Amino acid sequence: MASEQNTSSDTKLGSHYYIDEKWDAALDSTLRKVVYGSLAGGITAMVLFRSGSTRAALTAFGAGFGAGSAYYENQAMFQKALQMPSPRQT
Repeated sequence: MASEQNTSSDTKLGSHYYIDEKWDAALDSTLRKVVYGSLAGGITAMVLFRSGSTRAALTAFGAGFGAGSAYYENQAMFQKALQMPSPRQT
């Protein structure tokens, strides 16, 4: 009896939790890719260049590349979520 009540309440709140999971995944992906891009750019800058401004520019380029990559991935994830029918409509 209790399991039947839990499944009925899960279907009522289902789409809200899917969006929350998508936001959590998007924030995690964005943070991870920006950090990885910054590290890759920073390490490359330390090896190749001597000037501090050039190192900072390459590190910022790496961070921007990671942020852009995360933005593209997150946009595709949310577009797919908008195209999926909600559990209530099925």
